Amino acid sequence: MRASQRALALDFGRVLTLDPDRSTYDSFLQRHGVAEQAFSQAWNAHRHEYDRGSVGTALYWKTILVSCLPDWEEADLQELTRELAEADFACWDQPRKALQTLIEEALDARVPTAIVSNMPEGLGARFVRQWPWLSRIPHRFFSAEIGLVKPEDSFYHHVLEKTGWTAPYVLFVDDLPVNIEAARRLGFETLLFTGAPEDFERIRTWIQG
Repeated sequence: MRASQRALALDFGRVLTLDPDRSTYDSFLQRHGVAEQAFSQAWNAHRHEYDRGSVGTALYWKTILVSCLPDWEEADLQELTRELAEADFACWDQPRKALQTLIEEALDARVPTAIVSNMPEGLGARFVRQWPWLSRIPHRFFSAEIGLVKPEDSFYHHVLEKTGWTAPYVLFVDDLPVNIEAARRLGFETLLFTGAPEDFERIRTWIQG
């Protein structure tokens, strides 16, 4: 890629997907009498290291079970972990069709494109299998696979090193201000994604150069 060629780097959750559907956890919460707030607090408290890959799937969900379900049985661990992992996948399994269209436009126009996402082990590959169009994206950086997470500088440096891109020529699209601020500090063009019509127009304008 030419150093001055524009590139596109997009987050996954809440950018390529719609907002997560937390109702996928409802069956588990209701069946075990777990308060949604307690579950969400435990989910968030340990998610960063799960995304990094330093905590595996079984340990992550076991930690949540210990936090919010005191009477769970060790013998049920595998089944409960599988149920929660499936609910976790399902809540994000809602592609944002308008972004899919824009990505396909970018790829057809030979605009270098990447996914840059905090993503637990195995989920990235599973989404690629679930949504075949993702396989067209040549660069896919899922945090657990590289042992780095946003908004750490090392994550962004890794993306630039592996792609050969130059930060000022990369439009970095993310829904979290903290990730956007880190990217901007390192020289990226940025878009704090809200799903507003002007967000899609900004991406299309960038693709068209």
